Amino acid sequence: MTVLALALLLMTAIAPLLAVLLRRRYTDPTVIVAGSTVALLALAALAAAFADDHGGWRRAAALVLGVVAATTGGSDVVRATFRLIRGERPVRRPRARPADAEGAPGPADARGADAPTQRLAVPPTDTEPRPATPQSTPPPVAEGHAAAEGGLRSEPSLETVLRGGAWIGYLERAAISAALLAGWPEGMALALAVKGVGRYPELKDPSANATHAPEAFIIGTLVSVLWAAAAAGTANLLTR
Repeated sequence: MTVLALALLLMTAIAPLLAVLLRRRYTDPTVIVAGSTVALLALAALAAAFADDHGGWRRAAALVLGVVAATTGGSDVVRATFRLIRGERPVRRPRARPADAEGAPGPADARGADAPTQRLAVPPTDTEPRPATPQSTPPPVAEGHAAAEGGLRSEPSLETVLRGGAWIGYLERAAISAALLAGWPEGMALALAVKGVGRYPELKDPSANATHAPEAFIIGTLVSVLWAAAAAGTANLLTR
């Protein structure tokens, strides 16, 4: 059972690679990948609960795989949580229609070579020059309105307010899982404190309220911490 649990932990760590294959059938397979990742971690925890051999290389492998699974698998779980909150579902890609056979006669060829050709009537050109018309100037843009072109200010988005969220999430889950497996739970509080202090200037910005950045910060952090704790707990079952 120990080897089975380690194999399931390894599959949990590399489960995000499923997105490469599923993108051929779905426009956004994040929810499917996250569901597979959670199912694999649950099976790994179930197998680890009945494991009997915890020594030697198995203990070291469980520690490494626990940290890796917590780091890589949590990203899709966090993104899938936001998609489920918004009510988004995986959408299949439309199937490509078969291309027309080469050499098939088109509408022009079906008429045959003897079909009379139509000539377009060309309007006669004016011989006298026309007076120049004044060019219309574009209406002025009112202040406070955002535009996407011309270098004008655009509306803020969640990605522009909370920059670097993916990499911060990776480091956060790695630090939390490593601290828990090392028997130092205070490290989890330290990692969350560093993240909160670093995000404070962005969260207090007025544009953060327009993108619901505070709510996204809290939900994403809680899901990330829960996933890291679950992966660390699964690995801890193999090191007792």
